[in-house]
Amino acid sequence: MYKVGQNIIHIRNGLSTIFDIVEMNERQYYIVRVNRGDGENIYVPVLNADSIIRPILSKEEADSLLKSLKEIKKEFNPNTKQRRDAFKKRLSSGKVEDIAYMYRLNCLYTADPENVKLGASDIDMLNYAKTMLLDELCLTYEVNMDEIENLILTKIK
Repeated sequence: MYKVGQNIIHIRNGLSTIFDIVEMNERQYYIVRVNRGDGENIYVPVLNADSIIRPILSKEEADSLLKSLKEIKKEFNPNTKQRRDAFKKRLSSGKVEDIAYMYRLNCLYTADPENVKLGASDIDMLNYAKTMLLDELCLTYEVNMDEIENLILTKIK
């Protein structure tokens, strides 16, 4: 059970906070407030919470995740539809490993853009994954956004 005030990850909206726990129609709901944008409130059924929200990574989990990123090699699917469908699937999975994978691809594409032709929606999805991962890792490692990418690079090496 999550606690009021706890930071969590909403699989579609990223970094969020448990704002309250309420009962409606004999069911309990977490009121989850998204930390970006207009601070939208989302009602998450307590019984289904694990498929919609998850706790922030521990430092050990984050260290392990970041070590695995160096194994990811640059790959690019030139078929626009297949590539976008694959990106959408990873984003909607809610798995931090999929978000981290997209973050790593974004880094690799930026460092070596040769033979990579991304459309605007590709860039949006990669940037969204980057934002989701960096927001979470800032909390995990207790650093600010200016420091997190250097810390990630250090841990990947």
